[in-house]
Amino acid sequence: MGLALIVSAGLVPLPGSPAAAPAAADVTFDACGVVTTKADGSPWTCSFVDDFDGTTLDPAKWIVQDTVKTGFRSQQTCFTATERNVKVADGVLALTAQDEGAPINCKNFMGDFWTRYTGGMVGTKGKFSQTFGRFEVRAKLPAATTSGLHGGFWMLPIANKYGVWPNSGEIDVAEWWSADPSLVLPSLHYRGRDFNADSGWGCRITDLTGFHTYTVEWAPTGFSFAIDGTVCFTRTPTTPLGLVAPAPFDQPFSMILNMGVGMPTGTNKTTASTPFPAAYEVDYAKSWR
Repeated sequence: MGLALIVSAGLVPLPGSPAAAPAAADVTFDACGVVTTKADGSPWTCSFVDDFDGTTLDPAKWIVQDTVKTGFRSQQTCFTATERNVKVADGVLALTAQDEGAPINCKNFMGDFWTRYTGGMVGTKGKFSQTFGRFEVRAKLPAATTSGLHGGFWMLPIANKYGVWPNSGEIDVAEWWSADPSLVLPSLHYRGRDFNADSGWGCRITDLTGFHTYTVEWAPTGFSFAIDGTVCFTRTPTTPLGLVAPAPFDQPFSMILNMGVGMPTGTNKTTASTPFPAAYEVDYAKSWR
């Protein structure tokens, strides 16, 4: 019934980050790029990579969320598979939140709903999943400083072994709201989570208009989250409540990339000042084991 967690003391170098750049002769490459090492000195092995260099999303690696077909929605967002919301071009994946200008009926078997907002979401469920390892995206968030937009990079389990959400866990590597645009929040969700201690409230970016790398290193002993190679949050599993650590974070998780909108009320409400279209541009998504 949940997982009690404690914060590791201090910020530590991200495991695998070299103290100094190696000599050119020592650099080796794999599908993910330059091979780096883990804390124990062994190399990380590339297990997934997409540089979005083509003109279409690779169906061998990704599925596209389509609310009309799946029924899944997030707040006011009706997700579609059209190029207005999901597009690969010029070396990036663009997930774009749109104001359609007038309410549309987002018809689906889970219950039709009316909204004027569409968004883009892709994931690797059924294509790629992994238990433990290093996961990273390089991405640029929308240039927005007013409320209404919501998106980022997170991970969900393939199967709900420990029950429906949040019992089986969720790993948010970089969750973002335009109401507080410098905060790119890593969080762990599970039954019994501590709202304050299970999120990295100090994980912020200073350049709101550029690309940044968002990374998690996930091991049986805990999590290390970093922005641009600098660790900003760590969390270590300890005494579980009704589970054996590191459960529920001991199952295969898939990666999800998303851009949508918030609710009509609240801190991150959509307003006439919310900028549309709003694109979340992803340069690459990678993982290692």
